[in-house]
Amino acid sequence: MSLEARKGALYNYLNLFLITVTGIFLTPFVVRHLGASQYGLYTLVGALTPYLVLLDMGMGKTITRYVAHYRAHNDTEGEARFLTTTTGIYGIISIVLLVCGAALYHYCEEIWSSNFTNEELSCVRQMIVVVVVALAVIIPGNAFTAICNGCGLFAFPRILQPIKYAIRVVCFVLLLLCGYKALALIALEMALNIAMAVATLVYVHKRIGRKHIFAREGMDRGPILKYTSWIALYATTCALQWNAGQIVAGMRFDTATVGIVGIGILIGNMYGFFAETINRMTLPRASRLMKENPSSAEVTTGMIKIGRLIAIVQMGILSGFAIFGSCFVTLWVGPEYRNSSTIALIIMASWMVQLSQDYGNALIEAKGRVKIMSIINFICIFAGAIASYYVAPCYGVIGLICSLAGGTLMATVANNIYYRYQLQLNIGRYFAQVYGRLSIATIACATVFLVVRHYIADTTSWVWLMAGAPIYIVMYVATIYLSVLTKEEKQELKRNVQQSR
Repeated sequence: MSLEARKGALYNYLNLFLITVTGIFLTPFVVRHLGASQYGLYTLVGALTPYLVLLDMGMGKTITRYVAHYRAHNDTEGEARFLTTTTGIYGIISIVLLVCGAALYHYCEEIWSSNFTNEELSCVRQMIVVVVVALAVIIPGNAFTAICNGCGLFAFPRILQPIKYAIRVVCFVLLLLCGYKALALIALEMALNIAMAVATLVYVHKRIGRKHIFAREGMDRGPILKYTSWIALYATTCALQWNAGQIVAGMRFDTATVGIVGIGILIGNMYGFFAETINRMTLPRASRLMKENPSSAEVTTGMIKIGRLIAIVQMGILSGFAIFGSCFVTLWVGPEYRNSSTIALIIMASWMVQLSQDYGNALIEAKGRVKIMSIINFICIFAGAIASYYVAPCYGVIGLICSLAGGTLMATVANNIYYRYQLQLNIGRYFAQVYGRLSIATIACATVFLVVRHYIADTTSWVWLMAGAPIYIVMYVATIYLSVLTKEEKQELKRNVQQSR
């Protein structure tokens, strides 16, 4: 791994730490100061935002893929022409975004009037205005982060994230203490994202240079739009995967229930963030690998190496949350949010394999073969979202989230079939080496603690959580090191520890 990639990974882990810590300490503070209604509205608009971001049309990943391709072939002129063309496309995207935002504002009452009060509808409208206007600036600005990713300059965009979260925590506390509500929090979020986009623009201009970004004339938009349309469909799938939970809850239940679903999805997204910290940096590597026309064995080995790293951590989090999750959520935000722990656990369990295999998606993108995969994933996830709407009235929020999880599981199965067909991935070898001994070790650790929990009188106390969770972490890490890690992985771990010193 290059120095830049190591820095990027380090900053990502710092960002992960800050997100987790601030989420743990800030979320209860926000919930209590906003109240159930305002917090439900805050999470609802937060769930709407990714759908508006879909108007990015997959340009971010497209830019990363094309810039990595041009860099791999030392084609400076082609890179500049490509980026010049994307500038014009982003101008059109911003206009379309404003039009869609106006339509959403206009039809707000028709969508939510049955469950929301007039005051709540007014608040939603105001937040939609703030979000739409801000995203018209943020979405084009995200192109500069994509350029950094394509160039392998991972560090700078990622060091901005922990800085943003630190500022966010301080400002959130001050705003809530001063009596401000959800609208002010949304406005702050958007302002911080705009500031990050501007800072990245300045960095790209200074580090990469104008000649790499702008050319006198662009290139044919056809190939770009053809590729990005399938990336956009895949991005739509990702947005539907869990954010549909809050949208459907808002259409079927009251704002307090939206908040319960939102807490569960928040925890589930924290679970997914670790995998993303690694997966975001794999596309340049995948582009280089695809250029070398790798064999089936090389592709399988690469996916196993990254998949094991992600799966070890994800299995630890999943098993730990299965033991301590209900206690944590009850103590964290209150007993009225107890169902949020079940929602989060369902998300984690159904999402784990897909997260560990995201390097396969990077390989597919590097080959420019995203069409079929995008269609398959969209069908599976969309079917789950539609099912959740009809299941929710009969089976409540648990039925709603199970429907979404079912779509995720169908997509995971379909992806593995496609990996076998397109990448010649050895599926049997992959699952045996990634999940074989790891599953046995995890089940053994979790079983011990579940037996202990059975004999504990009070399993919803801070004593059980603060004493039990660290012991479980130590036990899990020791078990994985002794019985799961290979000799090569232990040696690499020791080298990384020595280098960090």
